[in-house]
Amino acid sequence: MKTRTGLLLLASVLAAGSAQAAAWNGGVHDSTPSICFVGNALTARPARVQQVLEYIEDYERAANIRFTYLGTCPAPVVLANGTEWHNGDIRIVLWGTSVSPFGQVPGVGCPMFLDENGNYTGENDDGSSWSNSPASLSAHRGCRYNLKLGDDADAQGTPWRDHTLHEFGHAMGLTHEHKRDDADAAVACPAAGFGGDNGSSHLTVYDRYSVMNYRFLTCGINGNYGHAGLSALDRLAMHILYPEATPVAELWGRTVIQTTEPLLLTSAWGARGADLGFAAPSFQWTLSGTTYSTTSTLSTALPAGTYPLHLTYQDFLGRVYSYSSTVKVLTPADYARRIVSPIAALSPLM
Repeated sequence: MKTRTGLLLLASVLAAGSAQAAAWNGGVHDSTPSICFVGNALTARPARVQQVLEYIEDYERAANIRFTYLGTCPAPVVLANGTEWHNGDIRIVLWGTSVSPFGQVPGVGCPMFLDENGNYTGENDDGSSWSNSPASLSAHRGCRYNLKLGDDADAQGTPWRDHTLHEFGHAMGLTHEHKRDDADAAVACPAAGFGGDNGSSHLTVYDRYSVMNYRFLTCGINGNYGHAGLSALDRLAMHILYPEATPVAELWGRTVIQTTEPLLLTSAWGARGADLGFAAPSFQWTLSGTTYSTTSTLSTALPAGTYPLHLTYQDFLGRVYSYSSTVKVLTPADYARRIVSPIAALSPLM
């Protein structure tokens, strides 16, 4: 179901000095965001709670994310100015619990769905699911919940896995895939609501299989109404947003070659479908201390020898990735003796 665009900060500033708006990114949490369920969800709807927790394990398998589960959301802390501060980075309201998912979001000082005069707009009166982005967490600490999850289900009554992943995708920093400004060029889909205006900077190429799409059946796009789980590009996007504590530069290619062929190495992110013009715009490849390339690909001819390799790049949030290894360039005879013959000797065992 739809997510209120007013909660997504679609043109948020992502890093100090950045003036770009990313159609996929609305900020990031740390790698251990806390989640909780408001009201009596744990006792009123234990099976649904466990299902949600099982579904979102997809994010933990995709990236350096380990959700910190708080159970029932703690009672708020009342601040000196009289407003409330709610613990839990992702605070979930479910239908059929002691906290109504409709109407004005409870919480003293909660600004959601209020006009400039502080009056409730009525925008949360329907069954739409929605989520805040990480960038809006601080502004919405006064709200009892910041993710609303409906029970939309398939014909067998099983709530859609991808619907839950869609809303949690917003909570982790992703926005609507079908509204990207390059979606029309990627997919010919004349359906109402497809294609659009969200930014000009993206973590990956457009992905028709992303859970962050809405459903456009006439165009063969299931989006958030399916059970397929995160797509390959969804997983890549989360991997980029949530790297390991020590970010390691990732490359594809062979580092043991013959003198008769070029050394060809490339960014693994780019090979998997990242939009490197935004996700990682700054590369440096060095061999034996000499810079050979400042693009996402290194291609060069080398004489026989051993060359220390070092790759560094910087992502759109200014995080620096690095990797060091060795490139070995062998003559054809040496390559046959050291590589081809040992592999051939092992082949009967394979």
